[in-house]
Amino acid sequence: MEQHNSGGNILELWDNSQGWIHFLDAYLTEATEYKLRIIGSQADVRIQGIPLPFYQEQNGYHAVFITPFQFGTLKVFFNGRDFETYVYPDDRKMTEEQFNGMLEEILQEANSCFQFSGLETFVNASGRNREITWTQWSYIDQSFTQLKQLFSKIEKQPFRGIEKHVTMMKREKVKHSEQVTLRWLDVKGYGGDIPSHVQNEKKLETFNLYENQVLKQQLQDLSRLLRKYENVELEAVARKSAKYRGIVERWLNSPFIREITANKGSYTITQKFRKHPVYRNWYQWFDTLYKHNREGIGFDYPISLKDTFQLYEMWCFMKIVKILREARLVLNTSRLFQTKKDGIFLGLAENKESKIQLIGGLSLFYQRMYQFNTKRFHTFTQRMIPDIVFEGEKGIIIFDPKYRVPDNLGTALGEMHKYRDGIIHRDTGKRAVQEVYILTPTKDEHAEGLRYFREDFQQNYRIGAIQVAPGFVDDNLKEKILASFESLRAIQK
Repeated sequence: MEQHNSGGNILELWDNSQGWIHFLDAYLTEATEYKLRIIGSQADVRIQGIPLPFYQEQNGYHAVFITPFQFGTLKVFFNGRDFETYVYPDDRKMTEEQFNGMLEEILQEANSCFQFSGLETFVNASGRNREITWTQWSYIDQSFTQLKQLFSKIEKQPFRGIEKHVTMMKREKVKHSEQVTLRWLDVKGYGGDIPSHVQNEKKLETFNLYENQVLKQQLQDLSRLLRKYENVELEAVARKSAKYRGIVERWLNSPFIREITANKGSYTITQKFRKHPVYRNWYQWFDTLYKHNREGIGFDYPISLKDTFQLYEMWCFMKIVKILREARLVLNTSRLFQTKKDGIFLGLAENKESKIQLIGGLSLFYQRMYQFNTKRFHTFTQRMIPDIVFEGEKGIIIFDPKYRVPDNLGTALGEMHKYRDGIIHRDTGKRAVQEVYILTPTKDEHAEGLRYFREDFQQNYRIGAIQVAPGFVDDNLKEKILASFESLRAIQK
């Protein structure tokens, strides 16, 4: 490890359990705020190339630093020298399995809601673009590097075998008296009078084995699949899929692959696929690829793995939709969907105000916008866009997903007061928001003992937090949603 000081200066970080420690000795976690100080004279400090401003106090120069949302290597420039440390994953962060699970649940509920949509466009489950979905594209985008590594290993050491070819050659080049040569001489009746050219068997090394034939077939199928993604309206997806298809085409034109005859039709997993570690992983990659190839509603905008907070907001919304749908409170979901030439897309996105019509004159909104000139409810200060809104003629109830705030729930709830105080009914001038709840994936050990999660706190103050996370029982959410619906419907009368 590099020395901790540079030019007589020392860069330190405040650790709650140890106090001030050398920066490079600190255990950093992603998306966390830290206090830094420089002992000595002012210094040039840059984190990932961005200068960090320091202010002077009696015991040195101080700054506040927030680690990146993603874990990985962190580059630090201090007083003319480069250092590296590591940012570790936050144990509150959802796993990739939970991320993919949320995607699947969103799409499943989208399929269930489609029957309420009222769309006039006929949708055939076996339509031309049904085999491409956002979950499948996410898998390709996240794991294509793994496929590149697997192909590189296979290309260096592919399965190979010996292929025999019967050919005519000069007799002096026959090194061994092969049975095929002796039989040919006997059939031709040459006896002891051996001609200048004789028939012999030549053995050649070949890659044209069944496993490699399947591999070529899979690459051809992948190239055709990527071509479909090139034709979607999302520029980022089309550009990336073109790049990936270019790589696949280079593989198909490599000398190793060109020698192979592609398999036709269905294929099976052989013992070689099962036992060889690289070929087995290759087969599993394609097996997983087509598990995403299911009937489903696609997304029309990208979500990266690092933007889990955005996916969490959508997932919470669709969880609430499911609760209402199963309670038979949903009338129409047409504004959840958009019809485009590429198919039917789930239209959840910021500022689109996706709306679901409920019974009793109520509506459920995703990313509902309120500002000074909105009709029924408006704000007299800044524009406000709560994530999930129950809305009726006389009131509003807000559910605001907050991903990864267990250590800062009080501050997050404090921010909810802007909704309660800032959104008012245009006709009456009264506050419109009846209740506000934060939805958070806070773990049980964090939630226990916090008053915000208790029912008595929520009843008294009409504000609080509800634990909502993939894989957990959501009875509390269901009870709160149905109670909020009835409460809002009651004030409509």
